[in-house]
Amino acid sequence: MNIIYFLLFSVCVFLCALIGGKRFRNTTLYALAIGGVVNANFFHAGNYPISCFGLPFGIDSIIYTLFIFCVVVMFIKEGRGQAYLLAVSSIVAIMFSAVMQLVSDILSKGSSLDVWLTFLTFTISALASIVAVIAMLELLEKLKTKVNQYGLLVIGILLATIINTLIYFPASLLLNGMPTNIGLMLLTSFIGKILALLCAIIAFRLINKLNSKN
Repeated sequence: MNIIYFLLFSVCVFLCALIGGKRFRNTTLYALAIGGVVNANFFHAGNYPISCFGLPFGIDSIIYTLFIFCVVVMFIKEGRGQAYLLAVSSIVAIMFSAVMQLVSDILSKGSSLDVWLTFLTFTISALASIVAVIAMLELLEKLKTKVNQYGLLVIGILLATIINTLIYFPASLLLNGMPTNIGLMLLTSFIGKILALLCAIIAFRLINKLNSKN
């Protein structure tokens, strides 16, 4: 049953992009992007494993892809400048959350290595997202007259999620140690992001249909 719930969750979070239609699209994208990228740091398979066929899935693969989806949609609909603004706002939210976590931990538990490692993990997440977004948006800017919107969406999501994974996973493992099931976690992260990509394509198709009706 967990796999069904995981699939339903994936579909539902991307369908949230339809809320507000064309008139309030940017507000919706901001809410989803910030919520997705910040919460991906908390709700991953290491902290909240979701067992599907014996494999440890995490909703972080879905909601981080949702963040990238929102940035790409903003790029396609509003241009590179607005996409950067959305991405920067979301990444700043990661660091704000990291500082709040750090202050709360120090005040309640005292300063310790674990507390600072958590803060550094959040910081790495933010840096990995910065690199991924810059690489993605600069490539999409070069491709926007050569590739259709769906091609831009797929290329953007694949490139950004791959870059983020290549930076975040090794650095996080260096700081926090390597779990025994790291291979399975990488596999499920990849599967989750492919599933999220399919949901993103469907959601983008529906967004375009709603725009054409309006």
